[in-house]
Amino acid sequence: MIRDFAKIAKDTLNAEIVALQKMVDEDKAPRGVTPESVEAIDHVRKIGNIGAHMEKDIDLIIEIDPDEAQILIELVETLFDEWYVAREQRTQRFKGLAELRAKKDAEKSTKPAQ
Repeated sequence: MIRDFAKIAKDTLNAEIVALQKMVDEDKAPRGVTPESVEAIDHVRKIGNIGAHMEKDIDLIIEIDPDEAQILIELVETLFDEWYVAREQRTQRFKGLAELRAKKDAEKSTKPAQ
C-alpha cells in the first residue's frame, strides 16, 4: 500500500516507512496518510519481524491469538478506507460539484435577462 498509494519504493519496508514518515513530517504525504497511520504500519512491521527474523533462542515461541490477527486485519481495512475509499469519494464529490456548476452556468447563459 505504501508503494502504490504514496509512490515510495525502497529496498526494505523499514526504509519505506522512514520515507513515508519524512513525507508526513514535511507535510508532503498524500491526503489521508497521518502520523498515526505511519506509526501503526511500523508496529505491524515490528510484529512481523518477530516471525521473519528468528531470535538466537530458537526455542522462543511468541504465541498469537485470533484477536491479534483481527487487529492487523482492521489496520489494513482502516488504511484502505482512509487512503483509497476516501480519495475516491472526494474525487466523485468534487466531480459532482464541477458538473453542477457547469449545468448552472449553461442554464444561466440560455435564460433571457429579466
